[in-house]
Amino acid sequence: MDREVPKVLRSGGVYEPATLKLIRRKLAGGDVIAGGGFVGDFFPAISEALAPGRLLHSFEPNPVSHASALLTIGLNGLTNICLHRVAVGEASGRMHLQVATGHDKPMAARARIVDAAREDQTIEVAMRRLDDLVPPGRRVTVLQLDIEGHEWPAILGASRIIRENRPMILLEANRPRRQRQYQRDLKQKFPELGYRMVGALERNGIFLPIG
Repeated sequence: MDREVPKVLRSGGVYEPATLKLIRRKLAGGDVIAGGGFVGDFFPAISEALAPGRLLHSFEPNPVSHASALLTIGLNGLTNICLHRVAVGEASGRMHLQVATGHDKPMAARARIVDAAREDQTIEVAMRRLDDLVPPGRRVTVLQLDIEGHEWPAILGASRIIRENRPMILLEANRPRRQRQYQRDLKQKFPELGYRMVGALERNGIFLPIG
């Protein structure tokens, strides 16, 4: 999987095209939160579909990927993207991001948060809550997270956004067990919203507030 996204992009394809199409269809005149940003390959398609005055909020802690995402924004003349060079989680602080394997091979789209520093494999990055990155009053209709197993801490850091906006939530969860766990966690964390898994698309579980 560590080479899947770059391989698709090199061939001129679109990674997870059905998921991207769903996000565009469900914007409903609101903002989108989507990340990690990687190289910003999905930015142009979402940017084009946003209503006037609406924003795509994204984040990418890997400095190489972040620089590439900024190039994507510049080359395409995108003016409705808010890109932050941070990881997202339950609380603000500093974390270790693994960007290479033990064989010095870059991890590209598979860079992930780890508990401890590893020589020649990790870098220290800033971590912020999504609730701090997206100002109160922004209407968020879609929240999509694919951050290598760190999705739930990011959800905990977006509690205000979720309670205020009741967005459609897409979480990377390619196994039924992970999908069921997310549904249990969402039900426990936000019982008043009634989030339920309504489907799966490509590698993502789709959750909507039914309450």
